[in-house]
Parts: sequence; C-alpha cells; structure tokens
Amino acid sequence: MDYAEYIDAIEQQTGAFTKVLMRADADDRVPTCPDWSVRDLAIHVGGVLGFWSHVLAEGTGRPKPQFDAEPGAAAGLWLLQVAGFLINELKAASADTAVYTWNPNDQTAGFVARRMAHETAVHRFDAQTAIGKPQPIDPPALAADGIEEIFVMVDAWPDSGRGNGETLHLHSAEGNEWLIAMTPDGLEITREHAKGDMALRGAVSDIELVLYDRPPIGEVERIGDPAALEAWYRVFKFG
Repeated sequence: MDYAEYIDAIEQQTGAFTKVLMRADADDRVPTCPDWSVRDLAIHVGGVLGFWSHVLAEGTGRPKPQFDAEPGAAAGLWLLQVAGFLINELKAASADTAVYTWNPNDQTAGFVARRMAHETAVHRFDAQTAIGKPQPIDPPALAADGIEEIFVMVDAWPDSGRGNGETLHLHSAEGNEWLIAMTPDGLEITREHAKGDMALRGAVSDIELVLYDRPPIGEVERIGDPAALEAWYRVFKFG
C-alpha cells in the first residue's frame, strides 16, 4: 500500500467508527476491549489521532490543530473532526517528511499514516463488536499490510518479540503466507509455505484479527500446537 492509500483507509475506518458512535450508547461495553466503554474507545482513538496531527504539524512547521481533548454529547462529530485534522496534516506532508515517531527505524510521516490506518481499522472493528455487527478488515490488502505492520511494531518495541523458538505459519485464503519464528533474539519472518508448530488458515482479515487477539468473523483453522499461539500473545499485546 502507498501513502495515499493509508490516508484513504484512515478516512474510511474513522467514518465507519463514527457510524457506531451514532448508534451505540456511550456506556455500552466493548467486548474486545472489556475495560472500555464505546465512549472510552472513542476518546482513545481520537486522542491518538490528535497526538499525531500535532506531531505532523511540528514536522512541517504548520500551526497545530486545536480541538477539545474529549467529546461532548456528539462523540461522532468530535471523532470526525479530529480525524479530519490528521488527514489534513498527512496531506500537507509527504511520505518521506521527517517527523518524530517512536520507531527508531522510521521517523517519517509515512510511518504515521501506516500506523494510524491500522490503529483505526482494528479499533473500528472493536467498536462494531459493541453493537454486534463487526465487519472484516477490508480490503484484503489492508489486512495483509496490517499483519506486516505488526512485525514492524514488535521490532520497534524492545520489550517484545521474544520467544523460545516457537513457530507460527499463517496461510491466508487470498494467497499470503508467513512463517513467524519467535526466537530469544526477536522475530524472524519468512514469506513462504513452510511447516510451523501451529498453522492458522483462513481469510487474511480473520488471521490479522487472531494475531491481534480478536475473535475472527469467519472460520480460522488452527492446526498444531496451541502453545505457539499462546507464545505469540506473550510477544505481541495490543490494547
């Protein structure tokens, strides 16, 4: 996926999230984030979007967008406003614009666009679980890139990505394949058909959801030693 596609994904995913906010009760619990209500989740996502809009403004020398720290009664409109600010700042930059990020290997606006595309996609799914109508991470290219981006996050987090040699093979219905080896030195990733301690087979969106410790929408076949998936959840934790 390219920079413009990530920006489009942010707009689409936040738009879908907003529809949930217009239908759900603010106090409804989010099954996939049990400590949070729908309003809590909106505040989290809006806060992250707003933070990165300020980071991008600093990087380009533009005025920082001004917005309320939390929504009033119209949480959906607030989230759309904050998302719009981030989208504007991303469009004012380019993929290679130098900005602060927490990834020492990628200090660019391109990192922000990619991270926020997947942040909003997963949390849009979370929000939809609160009304009982979760939708896949779509299109499949977004889900496949989301899996790839998990590896980037794990690599950038010094206290994660450690295992004892467990291997997990991912085989999507769309044709993507990965072999994840969780070693004491970090992840080793190959993109090939290979045998792992455990295999996950299903739609690429559902495989991404399982990696995020979310319930898949469709069936994901799990073959082999479940300890490999348990090891994965120790390696990668996402709120």
